[in-house]
Amino acid sequence: MSFGSHSEYIEPSSTRDWGVLADDLYRQGRYLESAMMYEKALEIAPHDKSLWNSRGLALCRLKKLEEALAAFEKAIAIDQSYLDAWNNKGVVLYRAKMYEQSLEIFDEIIKMDPGYIKAWYNKGVVKGRMGRHLDSIEEYDRALEIDQTRPKIWNNKGSALGNLGEYERAILCFDQAIDLKLNYAEAYLNRGVAYSKLGLYDQALKDFEEAVDIDPTKPESWCNRGESFRRVQRYKEALESFDKAIAIDSRDPRAWKGKALALKALGRDREAEEALARISIVDPSP
Repeated sequence: MSFGSHSEYIEPSSTRDWGVLADDLYRQGRYLESAMMYEKALEIAPHDKSLWNSRGLALCRLKKLEEALAAFEKAIAIDQSYLDAWNNKGVVLYRAKMYEQSLEIFDEIIKMDPGYIKAWYNKGVVKGRMGRHLDSIEEYDRALEIDQTRPKIWNNKGSALGNLGEYERAILCFDQAIDLKLNYAEAYLNRGVAYSKLGLYDQALKDFEEAVDIDPTKPESWCNRGESFRRVQRYKEALESFDKAIAIDSRDPRAWKGKALALKALGRDREAEEALARISIVDPSP
């Protein structure tokens, strides 16, 4: 047994020192400390646009949207052409559910630089959230004209097509996303949903299996896996999947309903009733 090696503690003395420390904390997911370090750096260099932008990102992670918005606006005031700060301002407005204002920001960015792909992509996200799925697809297509190698854009376009009931076209988009990123759990999940909508439960099951193998932390993937097992009458495996979902999120009503249906199919009526009773506890809405 031996003691660990000695390490020095260096008191940051410059903007760069504070900024490097803040960046490191941000990468570690220590967003509150990161925001504080950016503030320290800004005391030395109040006109550093990148520090304001980075502080805004940390505050956004902390869900301090008003403070984040103010930080991005500071960055923009220093440099009106700072597109990343404009984009981040648009994202904050979106997260604050100010969808029209968010779209105005992304349109402003596109006027400044039509090749700024994040603005087209984020317009698609906003319009999708507004239920404007056809418009959303148009924005994703504009983004894909700039760069066809981004799996998230293909995945989101597929989701928009799925929301319009165009499941075959959606699957083609998810195929593209997976080809570009083999471990893309969300794309496997979404393709599985599209296969399910077409009644292709065996293909759906393969995708849900892949999704939980890549990322076993999402209850939605386990629920979809359980539903596919239930559809092909593999009730024990369905029950195991719904139990996995409940272990991750015990307040998920879909998981409890699926568990109840699987138990009912197995002839375990009393346990099925108990599972159904849990739905009214976790989801009391009428």
